[in-house]
Amino acid sequence: MNRRQFLTAAAWTPIVVVLGAKLTATIRPYPLQHLLTQLRALKHDALRSSGSWTVSEILQHCAQSIRYSISGYPQAYSALFQNTAGKLALNLFAATGSMHHPLDQPIPGAPALIPELPNDVALHELTFELQQFINWQGPLAPHFAYGSLTKAQYYSVHYLHLQSHLAEIS
Repeated sequence: MNRRQFLTAAAWTPIVVVLGAKLTATIRPYPLQHLLTQLRALKHDALRSSGSWTVSEILQHCAQSIRYSISGYPQAYSALFQNTAGKLALNLFAATGSMHHPLDQPIPGAPALIPELPNDVALHELTFELQQFINWQGPLAPHFAYGSLTKAQYYSVHYLHLQSHLAEIS
């Protein structure tokens, strides 16, 4: 390979990787209705958390995230972040089918979670917010880290976010 071929390949490789991740992200299914059914079947009194948050805090946090996708997030990262690192992370998460983030990091500007809120109340809040989102036909608020998203993109965000946090609950 000569220098010109190498430079051309080096220039195109990131573009091909990003487009491939975006394509994979758009064809991978994210069945929120299935997740909602699983949540409704949970026995709230038998749930335990393996993380630093209680089960209730995890459920409240997930409900907040879903609610804010409709009503608007309290604070947002810069537009530069959203349209660069945010979009890249979103596409990589959706393409790989898993989300990696600190599981005890609150949503910027969100009210404090209530550790003593009973699990059944927090679980009801989460299932209510998830059903509201599934049924929502109006405009969606920009995500604090990923910016403007389609409903399909929000499906992947919420699905992966829930899966990530539910992995700490047994």
